[in-house]
Amino acid sequence: MKTLYMDCFSGISGNMTIGAFLDLGVDKDMLLSELNKLHIDGYRIEISKKQKNGITGTYFDVILEEAPSSHQEEVSGADQEPDAEQKALPRCTCKHHRAYCICGKNKLPDEYGRKKKKHKEKHKYHLSHNGKHSHTEEVYSSLGHGEAHHDHAHDDHHEHHEHDMHEHEHEHGHKHGHGHEHTHEHTHAPHRNLQDITEIIDGSELSDRVKQLSKKMFSFVAEAEAKVHGKPIEEVHFHEVGAIDSIIDIVGTAICVESLNPGRIVASHLPVGSGFVRCQHGLIPVPAPATLEIIRKGGIPVYSNGIKKELATPTGAAILAALAEEYSPQPEMKIHAVGYGAGLYDLEIPNTLRLILGETLPVKEDPKPQSGVILAETNIDDTTGEVLGYVMGRLLDAGALDVFFTPIYMKKCRPAVTLSFLCEASLVQALERIVFEETSTIGIRKIPVQRTVMDRTYGTVETPYGKIQVKKVTYGGLTKRYGEFEDVKAAAERHGIPIQKVYDALKINEAN
Repeated sequence: MKTLYMDCFSGISGNMTIGAFLDLGVDKDMLLSELNKLHIDGYRIEISKKQKNGITGTYFDVILEEAPSSHQEEVSGADQEPDAEQKALPRCTCKHHRAYCICGKNKLPDEYGRKKKKHKEKHKYHLSHNGKHSHTEEVYSSLGHGEAHHDHAHDDHHEHHEHDMHEHEHEHGHKHGHGHEHTHEHTHAPHRNLQDITEIIDGSELSDRVKQLSKKMFSFVAEAEAKVHGKPIEEVHFHEVGAIDSIIDIVGTAICVESLNPGRIVASHLPVGSGFVRCQHGLIPVPAPATLEIIRKGGIPVYSNGIKKELATPTGAAILAALAEEYSPQPEMKIHAVGYGAGLYDLEIPNTLRLILGETLPVKEDPKPQSGVILAETNIDDTTGEVLGYVMGRLLDAGALDVFFTPIYMKKCRPAVTLSFLCEASLVQALERIVFEETSTIGIRKIPVQRTVMDRTYGTVETPYGKIQVKKVTYGGLTKRYGEFEDVKAAAERHGIPIQKVYDALKINEAN
Protein backbone atom coordinates (compact mmCIF):
# COMPACT_ATOMS: atom_id res chain seq x y z
CA MET A 1 0.00 0.00 0.00
CA LYS A 2 1.20 3.52 -0.83
CA THR A 3 1.82 5.10 2.57
CA LEU A 4 2.74 8.63 3.63
CA TYR A 5 4.52 8.96 6.97
CA MET A 6 4.51 12.39 8.65
CA ASP A 7 7.55 12.58 10.91
CA CYS A 8 6.81 15.58 13.15
CA PHE A 9 9.99 15.39 15.24
CA SER A 10 10.29 19.22 15.25
CA GLY A 11 6.60 20.09 15.29
CA ILE A 12 4.33 21.09 12.43
CA SER A 13 2.90 24.23 10.82
CA GLY A 14 1.01 24.93 7.62
CA ASN A 15 3.94 26.25 5.63
CA MET A 16 6.26 23.48 6.85
CA THR A 17 3.73 20.94 5.58
CA ILE A 18 3.48 22.40 2.07
CA GLY A 19 7.25 22.89 1.94
CA ALA A 20 7.71 19.19 2.76
CA PHE A 21 5.22 18.16 0.05
CA LEU A 22 7.06 20.26 -2.54
CA ASP A 23 10.38 18.81 -1.41
CA LEU A 24 8.84 15.36 -1.69
CA GLY A 25 8.12 15.96 -5.37
CA VAL A 26 4.69 17.57 -5.66
CA ASP A 27 4.74 19.75 -8.78
CA LYS A 28 4.89 23.42 -7.72
CA ASP A 29 3.33 24.67 -10.97
CA MET A 30 0.39 22.34 -10.46
CA LEU A 31 0.01 23.54 -6.88
CA LEU A 32 0.08 27.22 -7.84
CA SER A 33 -2.35 26.63 -10.70
CA GLU A 34 -4.79 24.85 -8.39
CA LEU A 35 -4.50 27.58 -5.74
CA ASN A 36 -5.46 30.16 -8.35
CA LYS A 37 -8.85 28.42 -8.58
CA LEU A 38 -9.69 29.95 -5.19
CA HIS A 39 -9.99 33.37 -6.86
CA ILE A 40 -8.45 35.25 -3.93
CA ASP A 41 -5.68 37.80 -4.15
CA GLY A 42 -3.66 40.07 -1.92
CA TYR A 43 -0.70 37.76 -1.49
CA ARG A 44 2.36 36.30 -3.14
CA ILE A 45 4.13 33.00 -2.60
CA GLU A 46 7.87 32.59 -2.12
CA ILE A 47 9.52 29.18 -2.38
CA SER A 48 13.14 28.81 -1.38
CA LYS A 49 15.68 26.36 0.03
CA LYS A 50 16.86 26.71 3.63
CA GLN A 51 19.34 24.70 5.68
CA LYS A 52 18.51 23.62 9.21
CA ASN A 53 21.36 21.98 11.13
CA GLY A 54 22.86 20.83 7.85
CA ILE A 55 19.57 19.52 6.41
CA THR A 56 18.24 21.31 3.33
CA GLY A 57 14.48 21.73 3.16
CA THR A 58 11.94 23.69 1.14
CA TYR A 59 10.50 26.83 2.68
CA PHE A 60 7.01 27.88 1.57
CA ASP A 61 5.99 31.41 2.48
CA VAL A 62 2.70 33.23 1.90
CA ILE A 63 3.40 36.94 2.00
CA LEU A 64 0.38 39.16 2.36
CA GLU A 65 -0.33 42.46 0.72
CA GLU A 66 -1.02 45.01 3.42
CA ALA A 67 -4.33 46.83 3.37
CA PRO A 68 -3.55 50.57 3.53
CA SER A 69 -5.90 51.33 6.43
CA SER A 70 -5.86 48.10 8.38
CA HIS A 71 -2.25 47.50 9.35
CA GLN A 72 -0.15 50.44 10.52
CA GLU A 73 3.40 50.13 11.79
CA GLU A 74 4.67 52.80 14.14
CA VAL A 75 8.38 53.47 14.22
CA SER A 76 8.57 56.33 16.73
CA GLY A 77 6.44 55.01 19.58
CA ALA A 78 3.31 53.05 20.26
CA ASP A 79 1.05 56.09 20.61
CA GLN A 80 2.46 58.47 18.00
CA GLU A 81 1.19 59.25 14.55
CA PRO A 82 3.78 59.27 11.75
CA ASP A 83 4.90 62.78 10.87
CA ALA A 84 4.76 64.33 7.40
CA GLU A 85 8.34 63.34 6.57
CA GLN A 86 7.71 59.76 7.55
CA LYS A 87 4.47 59.58 5.56
CA ALA A 88 6.35 60.83 2.51
CA LEU A 89 8.90 58.04 2.65
CA PRO A 90 8.78 55.64 -0.29
CA ARG A 91 7.59 52.17 0.59
CA CYS A 92 10.24 49.52 0.39
CA THR A 93 9.51 46.51 -1.79
CA CYS A 94 11.47 44.01 0.23
CA LYS A 95 9.78 41.68 2.68
CA HIS A 96 11.01 43.51 5.77
CA HIS A 97 10.25 47.07 4.78
CA ARG A 98 9.83 50.56 6.20
CA ALA A 99 12.25 51.64 8.95
CA TYR A 100 14.18 48.42 8.84
CA CYS A 101 14.70 48.31 5.08
CA ILE A 102 17.50 45.95 4.14
CA CYS A 103 17.18 45.86 0.37
CA GLY A 104 19.07 49.15 -0.10
CA LYS A 105 16.49 50.74 -2.39
CA ASN A 106 15.15 53.22 0.15
CA LYS A 107 17.52 55.67 1.79
CA LEU A 108 15.71 56.34 5.03
CA PRO A 109 16.73 59.08 7.44
CA ASP A 110 18.91 57.99 10.31
CA GLU A 111 16.23 58.48 12.92
CA TYR A 112 14.00 56.01 11.08
CA GLY A 113 16.69 53.58 9.99
CA ARG A 114 18.56 53.31 13.27
CA LYS A 115 18.05 49.55 13.50
CA LYS A 116 18.78 48.77 9.87
CA LYS A 117 22.29 47.47 10.48
CA LYS A 118 21.25 45.33 13.44
CA HIS A 119 18.33 43.95 11.46
CA LYS A 120 20.50 43.06 8.50
CA GLU A 121 23.03 41.28 10.70
CA LYS A 122 20.34 39.29 12.51
CA HIS A 123 18.73 38.02 9.34
CA LYS A 124 20.51 35.76 6.96
CA TYR A 125 17.99 36.66 4.35
CA HIS A 126 17.70 36.00 0.63
CA LEU A 127 18.41 39.50 -0.73
CA SER A 128 21.48 40.46 -2.72
CA HIS A 129 23.23 43.84 -2.45
CA ASN A 130 21.00 45.47 -5.04
CA GLY A 131 17.85 44.34 -3.30
CA LYS A 132 16.86 41.64 -5.78
CA HIS A 133 16.02 38.08 -4.82
CA SER A 134 18.81 35.61 -5.13
CA HIS A 135 18.71 32.99 -7.84
CA THR A 136 17.86 30.26 -5.33
CA GLU A 137 14.45 31.74 -4.56
CA GLU A 138 11.31 31.61 -6.69
CA VAL A 139 8.64 34.25 -6.23
CA TYR A 140 5.01 33.88 -7.30
CA SER A 141 2.90 37.00 -6.96
CA SER A 142 -0.85 37.44 -6.69
CA LEU A 143 -0.88 41.12 -5.80
CA GLY A 144 2.17 43.11 -4.89
CA HIS A 145 4.34 42.73 -1.80
CA GLY A 146 3.37 42.22 1.75
CA GLU A 147 4.23 41.31 5.29
CA ALA A 148 5.27 37.94 6.57
CA HIS A 149 2.06 36.10 7.21
CA HIS A 150 0.20 35.25 10.38
CA ASP A 151 -2.80 33.06 11.00
CA HIS A 152 -5.15 35.14 13.14
CA ALA A 153 -8.35 34.20 14.81
CA HIS A 154 -10.53 37.14 15.75
CA ASP A 155 -9.74 37.05 19.43
CA ASP A 156 -6.20 36.27 20.46
CA HIS A 157 -4.79 33.36 18.56
CA HIS A 158 -1.99 33.66 15.99
CA GLU A 159 -0.26 31.04 13.92
CA HIS A 160 3.48 31.55 13.70
CA HIS A 161 4.33 29.98 10.43
CA GLU A 162 7.89 29.85 11.69
CA HIS A 163 8.86 33.46 10.98
CA ASP A 164 12.40 34.80 10.91
CA MET A 165 13.93 35.19 14.32
CA HIS A 166 12.69 38.68 15.11
CA GLU A 167 10.04 39.73 17.52
CA HIS A 168 6.62 41.11 16.57
CA GLU A 169 4.22 42.35 19.17
CA HIS A 170 0.61 42.63 18.03
CA GLU A 171 -2.47 44.21 19.46
CA HIS A 172 -4.34 41.01 18.74
CA GLY A 173 -1.81 38.30 19.27
CA HIS A 174 1.23 37.06 21.00
CA LYS A 175 4.86 37.86 20.51
CA HIS A 176 6.71 35.77 18.09
CA GLY A 177 9.98 34.66 19.52
CA HIS A 178 12.36 36.57 17.32
CA GLY A 179 15.14 39.16 17.68
CA HIS A 180 14.05 42.78 17.07
CA GLU A 181 10.68 44.29 17.70
CA HIS A 182 7.98 45.76 15.51
CA THR A 183 4.75 46.99 17.01
CA HIS A 184 1.71 46.55 14.81
CA GLU A 185 -1.70 48.03 15.32
CA HIS A 186 -4.57 46.22 13.67
CA THR A 187 -8.03 47.47 12.95
CA HIS A 188 -10.92 45.02 12.84
CA ALA A 189 -12.21 45.46 9.34
CA PRO A 190 -12.92 43.40 7.41
CA HIS A 191 -13.19 39.85 8.83
CA ARG A 192 -14.07 36.39 7.56
CA ASN A 193 -15.88 33.71 9.53
CA LEU A 194 -16.02 29.99 8.83
CA GLN A 195 -19.03 30.38 6.54
CA ASP A 196 -17.19 32.99 4.47
CA ILE A 197 -14.18 30.72 4.08
CA THR A 198 -16.42 27.76 3.25
CA GLU A 199 -18.09 29.81 0.51
CA ILE A 200 -14.68 30.68 -0.96
CA ILE A 201 -13.73 27.01 -1.05
CA ASP A 202 -17.10 25.80 -2.37
CA GLY A 203 -17.13 28.54 -5.01
CA SER A 204 -13.79 27.43 -6.46
CA GLU A 205 -13.16 24.98 -9.33
CA LEU A 206 -11.19 22.67 -7.04
CA SER A 207 -12.09 18.98 -6.86
CA ASP A 208 -14.71 17.77 -4.40
CA ARG A 209 -12.07 15.81 -2.51
CA VAL A 210 -9.89 18.91 -2.03
CA LYS A 211 -12.90 20.95 -0.93
CA GLN A 212 -14.04 18.41 1.65
CA LEU A 213 -10.59 17.91 3.11
CA SER A 214 -9.97 21.67 3.28
CA LYS A 215 -13.24 22.30 5.07
CA LYS A 216 -12.51 19.49 7.50
CA MET A 217 -9.20 21.13 8.47
CA PHE A 218 -10.75 24.58 8.84
CA SER A 219 -13.54 23.15 10.99
CA PHE A 220 -10.98 21.87 13.48
CA VAL A 221 -9.57 25.39 13.87
CA ALA A 222 -12.93 27.16 14.04
CA GLU A 223 -14.44 24.72 16.53
CA ALA A 224 -11.38 25.00 18.75
CA GLU A 225 -11.51 28.79 18.72
CA ALA A 226 -15.23 28.71 19.49
CA LYS A 227 -14.72 26.49 22.50
CA VAL A 228 -11.72 28.42 23.84
CA HIS A 229 -13.50 31.77 23.59
CA GLY A 230 -16.90 30.46 24.67
CA LYS A 231 -18.67 31.55 21.49
CA PRO A 232 -20.90 29.87 18.91
CA ILE A 233 -18.85 28.77 15.93
CA GLU A 234 -20.67 31.18 13.62
CA GLU A 235 -19.41 34.09 15.78
CA VAL A 236 -15.75 33.17 15.45
CA HIS A 237 -14.09 35.48 12.94
CA PHE A 238 -10.68 35.48 11.33
CA HIS A 239 -8.77 38.62 10.40
CA GLU A 240 -8.94 38.91 6.64
CA VAL A 241 -5.18 38.94 6.15
CA GLY A 242 -4.77 36.04 8.55
CA ALA A 243 -7.47 34.08 6.81
CA ILE A 244 -5.69 34.35 3.46
CA ASP A 245 -2.55 32.51 4.50
CA SER A 246 -4.60 29.99 6.45
CA ILE A 247 -6.66 29.29 3.33
CA ILE A 248 -3.53 28.92 1.20
CA ASP A 249 -1.81 26.61 3.72
CA ILE A 250 -4.87 24.43 4.31
CA VAL A 251 -6.16 24.22 0.74
CA GLY A 252 -2.60 23.82 -0.55
CA THR A 253 -2.11 20.85 1.75
CA ALA A 254 -5.33 19.26 0.50
CA ILE A 255 -4.16 19.76 -3.11
CA CYS A 256 -0.83 18.09 -2.31
CA VAL A 257 -2.56 15.13 -0.65
CA GLU A 258 -4.80 14.62 -3.66
CA SER A 259 -1.81 14.83 -5.97
CA LEU A 260 0.12 12.14 -4.09
CA ASN A 261 -3.03 10.10 -3.39
CA PRO A 262 -1.61 7.89 -0.61
CA GLY A 263 -3.65 4.90 0.45
CA ARG A 264 -2.78 5.53 4.09
CA ILE A 265 -1.35 8.42 6.13
CA VAL A 266 0.47 7.67 9.37
CA ALA A 267 2.03 10.24 11.71
CA SER A 268 4.49 10.29 14.56
CA HIS A 269 3.65 11.59 18.01
CA LEU A 270 3.78 15.40 18.11
CA PRO A 271 6.18 17.54 20.19
CA VAL A 272 4.39 20.74 21.20
CA GLY A 273 7.28 22.69 22.73
CA SER A 274 7.13 24.49 26.04
CA GLY A 275 7.30 27.91 27.67
CA PHE A 276 4.96 30.86 27.19
CA VAL A 277 3.81 33.18 24.41
CA ARG A 278 2.43 36.69 24.79
CA CYS A 279 -1.08 37.60 23.64
CA GLN A 280 -3.40 40.54 24.29
CA HIS A 281 -4.46 38.93 27.56
CA GLY A 282 -0.91 38.43 28.79
CA LEU A 283 1.31 35.37 28.86
CA ILE A 284 -0.25 32.02 27.96
CA PRO A 285 1.38 28.59 28.12
CA VAL A 286 2.54 26.55 25.13
CA PRO A 287 0.70 24.94 23.42
CA ALA A 288 -1.77 27.78 22.93
CA PRO A 289 -5.35 26.98 24.05
CA ALA A 290 -6.79 26.62 20.55
CA THR A 291 -3.92 24.35 19.48
CA LEU A 292 -4.41 22.22 22.56
CA GLU A 293 -8.14 21.90 21.84
CA ILE A 294 -7.43 20.73 18.27
CA ILE A 295 -4.97 18.19 19.65
CA ARG A 296 -7.58 16.93 22.11
CA LYS A 297 -10.36 16.65 19.58
CA GLY A 298 -8.13 15.06 16.96
CA GLY A 299 -6.75 12.47 19.38
CA ILE A 300 -3.14 13.47 18.58
CA PRO A 301 -0.57 11.94 20.98
CA VAL A 302 1.80 14.68 22.18
CA TYR A 303 4.94 15.08 24.27
CA SER A 304 7.46 17.73 25.23
CA ASN A 305 11.02 17.49 23.93
CA GLY A 306 12.19 20.25 26.24
CA ILE A 307 12.49 22.90 23.52
CA LYS A 308 11.13 26.25 24.71
CA LYS A 309 9.36 27.24 21.51
CA GLU A 310 5.84 26.91 20.15
CA LEU A 311 6.44 23.93 17.84
CA ALA A 312 2.85 23.09 16.92
CA THR A 313 0.66 25.79 15.36
CA PRO A 314 -3.14 25.52 15.14
CA THR A 315 -3.07 25.09 11.37
CA GLY A 316 -0.40 22.40 11.70
CA ALA A 317 -2.42 20.60 14.38
CA ALA A 318 -5.58 20.82 12.24
CA ILE A 319 -3.74 19.37 9.24
CA LEU A 320 -2.44 16.48 11.34
CA ALA A 321 -5.84 15.81 12.93
CA ALA A 322 -7.56 15.70 9.53
CA LEU A 323 -4.96 13.60 7.69
CA ALA A 324 -3.49 11.03 10.06
CA GLU A 325 -5.28 7.70 10.27
CA GLU A 326 -3.01 6.47 13.04
CA TYR A 327 -0.06 7.62 15.17
CA SER A 328 2.88 5.29 15.51
CA PRO A 329 6.60 4.87 14.82
CA GLN A 330 7.46 4.67 11.14
CA PRO A 331 5.84 1.56 9.65
CA GLU A 332 7.77 -1.06 7.73
CA MET A 333 7.94 0.28 4.20
CA LYS A 334 10.02 0.50 1.04
CA ILE A 335 10.89 4.20 0.81
CA HIS A 336 10.35 5.96 -2.52
CA ALA A 337 10.88 9.63 -1.60
CA VAL A 338 11.70 11.89 1.36
CA GLY A 339 10.84 15.58 1.69
CA TYR A 340 11.76 18.23 4.26
CA GLY A 341 9.70 21.34 4.94
CA ALA A 342 11.81 24.04 6.58
CA GLY A 343 10.77 26.32 9.40
CA LEU A 344 12.71 29.38 10.49
CA TYR A 345 13.59 28.54 14.08
CA ASP A 346 17.23 27.89 14.87
CA LEU A 347 17.01 24.99 17.31
CA GLU A 348 19.29 22.33 18.68
CA ILE A 349 17.46 19.97 16.31
CA PRO A 350 16.63 20.61 12.62
CA ASN A 351 13.50 22.77 12.47
CA THR A 352 11.92 20.72 9.70
CA LEU A 353 8.92 18.53 9.02
CA ARG A 354 9.88 15.26 7.32
CA LEU A 355 7.54 13.41 4.97
CA ILE A 356 8.37 9.87 3.90
CA LEU A 357 6.52 8.30 0.97
CA GLY A 358 6.78 4.61 0.32
CA GLU A 359 5.12 1.25 -0.07
CA THR A 360 4.27 -0.69 3.05
CA LEU A 361 5.50 -4.24 2.98
CA PRO A 362 2.84 -6.80 2.03
CA VAL A 363 1.33 -8.94 4.75
CA LYS A 364 2.56 -12.49 4.36
CA GLU A 365 -0.54 -13.98 5.90
CA ASP A 366 -4.17 -13.00 6.22
CA PRO A 367 -4.66 -10.13 8.64
CA LYS A 368 -5.53 -11.09 12.18
CA PRO A 369 -8.49 -9.63 14.07
CA GLN A 370 -7.72 -6.35 15.79
CA SER A 371 -8.20 -6.04 19.54
CA GLY A 372 -9.24 -3.04 21.57
CA VAL A 373 -12.29 -2.13 19.49
CA ILE A 374 -15.46 -1.23 21.39
CA LEU A 375 -19.08 -1.47 20.26
CA ALA A 376 -21.20 1.02 22.22
CA GLU A 377 -25.01 1.12 22.07
CA THR A 378 -27.94 2.99 23.56
CA ASN A 379 -31.73 2.97 22.96
CA ILE A 380 -33.41 6.32 22.22
CA ASP A 381 -37.17 6.91 21.85
CA ASP A 382 -37.65 10.69 22.04
CA THR A 383 -35.05 12.29 19.74
CA THR A 384 -35.84 13.50 16.21
CA GLY A 385 -34.24 12.07 13.10
CA GLU A 386 -32.61 15.41 12.34
CA VAL A 387 -30.87 15.45 15.72
CA LEU A 388 -29.79 11.83 15.34
CA GLY A 389 -28.25 12.65 11.96
CA TYR A 390 -26.36 15.51 13.58
CA VAL A 391 -25.12 13.19 16.34
CA MET A 392 -23.89 10.72 13.72
CA GLY A 393 -21.82 13.45 12.06
CA ARG A 394 -20.31 14.56 15.38
CA LEU A 395 -19.35 11.00 16.31
CA LEU A 396 -17.68 10.35 12.94
CA ASP A 397 -15.79 13.65 13.09
CA ALA A 398 -14.59 12.77 16.60
CA GLY A 399 -13.06 9.48 15.45
CA ALA A 400 -15.81 6.85 15.48
CA LEU A 401 -15.02 4.00 13.09
CA ASP A 402 -18.70 3.49 12.29
CA VAL A 403 -22.09 4.82 13.41
CA PHE A 404 -25.48 3.27 12.64
CA PHE A 405 -29.12 3.19 13.78
CA THR A 406 -31.43 0.20 14.20
CA PRO A 407 -35.25 0.62 14.42
CA ILE A 408 -36.68 -1.00 17.56
CA TYR A 409 -39.79 -0.97 19.79
CA MET A 410 -39.41 -0.18 23.46
CA LYS A 411 -41.81 -0.62 26.39
CA LYS A 412 -45.42 0.29 25.71
CA CYS A 413 -44.54 -0.41 22.06
CA ARG A 414 -42.96 3.02 21.57
CA PRO A 415 -41.02 3.24 18.27
CA ALA A 416 -37.35 3.95 18.94
CA VAL A 417 -33.84 3.45 17.58
CA THR A 418 -30.67 1.84 18.84
CA LEU A 419 -27.72 4.17 18.33
CA SER A 420 -24.54 2.12 17.84
CA PHE A 421 -20.98 3.30 17.31
CA LEU A 422 -17.69 1.46 16.88
CA CYS A 423 -14.45 3.01 18.10
CA GLU A 424 -11.01 2.44 19.53
CA ALA A 425 -11.02 1.92 23.28
CA SER A 426 -9.13 5.18 23.85
CA LEU A 427 -11.98 7.23 22.32
CA VAL A 428 -14.93 5.68 24.16
CA GLN A 429 -15.16 8.32 26.87
CA ALA A 430 -15.05 11.26 24.45
CA LEU A 431 -17.69 9.71 22.16
CA GLU A 432 -19.94 8.82 25.08
CA ARG A 433 -19.89 12.45 26.15
CA ILE A 434 -21.16 13.51 22.72
CA VAL A 435 -24.09 11.08 22.98
CA PHE A 436 -24.96 12.28 26.49
CA GLU A 437 -24.72 15.92 25.40
CA GLU A 438 -26.81 15.61 22.25
CA THR A 439 -29.47 12.99 23.09
CA SER A 440 -31.89 12.17 25.91
CA THR A 441 -30.23 8.85 26.79
CA ILE A 442 -29.00 8.26 30.33
CA GLY A 443 -27.00 5.07 29.79
CA ILE A 444 -24.67 3.43 27.26
CA ARG A 445 -23.65 -0.23 27.12
CA LYS A 446 -20.24 -1.27 25.80
CA ILE A 447 -19.02 -4.54 24.37
CA PRO A 448 -15.40 -5.35 23.45
CA VAL A 449 -15.34 -6.80 19.93
CA GLN A 450 -12.82 -7.95 17.38
CA ARG A 451 -12.84 -7.07 13.72
CA THR A 452 -10.94 -8.02 10.58
CA VAL A 453 -10.15 -5.17 8.21
CA MET A 454 -9.47 -5.43 4.47
CA ASP A 455 -6.50 -3.48 3.12
CA ARG A 456 -7.44 -0.30 1.22
CA THR A 457 -5.78 1.54 -1.65
CA TYR A 458 -6.99 4.40 -3.85
CA GLY A 459 -6.58 5.05 -7.55
CA THR A 460 -8.37 6.49 -10.57
CA VAL A 461 -10.19 4.87 -13.49
CA GLU A 462 -10.67 6.58 -16.87
CA THR A 463 -14.30 6.43 -18.10
CA PRO A 464 -16.23 8.10 -20.96
CA TYR A 465 -17.45 10.52 -18.29
CA GLY A 466 -14.01 11.48 -16.97
CA LYS A 467 -11.63 10.18 -14.31
CA ILE A 468 -13.31 8.56 -11.30
CA GLN A 469 -11.53 7.88 -8.02
CA VAL A 470 -11.94 4.27 -6.89
CA LYS A 471 -11.22 2.45 -3.65
CA LYS A 472 -9.65 -0.99 -3.91
CA VAL A 473 -9.97 -3.39 -0.98
CA THR A 474 -8.16 -6.72 -0.70
CA TYR A 475 -8.10 -9.69 1.66
CA GLY A 476 -6.48 -13.08 1.17
CA GLY A 477 -6.59 -12.91 -2.64
CA LEU A 478 -10.08 -11.35 -2.71
CA THR A 479 -10.30 -7.95 -4.45
CA LYS A 480 -13.18 -5.45 -4.66
CA ARG A 481 -13.40 -1.98 -6.18
CA TYR A 482 -15.80 0.83 -5.38
CA GLY A 483 -16.24 4.14 -7.14
CA GLU A 484 -16.08 7.15 -4.81
CA PHE A 485 -19.62 8.46 -4.65
CA GLU A 486 -18.80 12.18 -4.89
CA ASP A 487 -16.79 11.62 -8.09
CA VAL A 488 -19.55 9.43 -9.56
CA LYS A 489 -22.21 11.99 -8.64
CA ALA A 490 -20.22 14.88 -10.14
CA ALA A 491 -19.71 12.97 -13.41
CA ALA A 492 -23.43 12.16 -13.66
CA GLU A 493 -24.37 15.80 -13.07
CA ARG A 494 -21.82 17.10 -15.61
CA HIS A 495 -23.15 14.84 -18.36
CA GLY A 496 -26.82 14.89 -17.36
CA ILE A 497 -27.03 11.10 -17.12
CA PRO A 498 -28.31 8.64 -14.49
CA ILE A 499 -25.73 7.90 -11.83
CA GLN A 500 -26.00 4.17 -12.59
CA LYS A 501 -24.50 4.77 -16.05
CA VAL A 502 -21.33 6.04 -14.43
CA TYR A 503 -21.17 2.99 -12.15
CA ASP A 504 -21.70 0.72 -15.17
CA ALA A 505 -18.86 2.47 -17.01
CA LEU A 506 -16.60 1.86 -14.02
CA LYS A 507 -17.38 -1.88 -14.09
CA ILE A 508 -16.63 -2.09 -17.81
CA ASN A 509 -13.30 -0.31 -17.47
CA GLU A 510 -12.26 -2.39 -14.46
CA ALA A 511 -13.10 -5.58 -16.35
CA ASN A 512 -10.85 -4.50 -19.22
